[in-house]
Amino acid sequence: MGGATRRVRLRDRAAERLLEMILSGGLAVGERLPPERELVERLGVSRTVVREALNLLEARGVVSIEHGRGAVVSGGNPAAVQEALSALLRVRSRSLLELQEIRRILEVEVAGLAAERAGPEEVRAMREQLERMRAQIDAPEGYVDADVEFHAQLARATGNGVLLTMLEPVVELLRESRKVSASLPGAALRALEEHERILGCVERGDARGAREEMRAHLEHTHRDIREALEEGLLADGRATRREEGR
Repeated sequence: MGGATRRVRLRDRAAERLLEMILSGGLAVGERLPPERELVERLGVSRTVVREALNLLEARGVVSIEHGRGAVVSGGNPAAVQEALSALLRVRSRSLLELQEIRRILEVEVAGLAAERAGPEEVRAMREQLERMRAQIDAPEGYVDADVEFHAQLARATGNGVLLTMLEPVVELLRESRKVSASLPGAALRALEEHERILGCVERGDARGAREEMRAHLEHTHRDIREALEEGLLADGRATRREEGR
């Protein structure tokens, strides 16, 4: 049993390293991964483990194994993109900071558009999530769920279907960054207050104010994540719960 467990761990670790290789190497759809022999050498595992790791990635839609060509990067879908990005976050915790850059590019404008377009129903839905956050301020999982849903509701309020499609692969990934920032004492309460200010701007139709408040919120979140990284509050790219202040 111990040997089987060890091989599964080797397979999973090899699959994550292959994902990192695909992403950091910039392999495009249709491009072939290195030959099996080279992967064995680069990963330092057996041929069997390499094959099992590739089969796992194929099952997740990240690669396809073609006769005569070997493993080829697949066209992908939101689930496959999310799987690839999730693995990269596990392997490289610094990717959490890179994710924040993406958030600044997208979510500042999302807040502005939501302020211009949100109706009473959208505002009410966001207000419900803020109340959930307030009620679960000391329950990390529930708080993070409500936080993620608040931002999802904000995006829906833009009425832009293309934007929603673009955001879909990363929505669940944002749980990781929120778990990191929420692990710092006082951060959850401060973030709640920032969300209140964002929603206040949306309710008033103040697009400029909404953008400014979202930008400030994301800057604070970026700082929290950097602090968490420096203090070693991550394990394998995932947040570790800090006992003090919880």
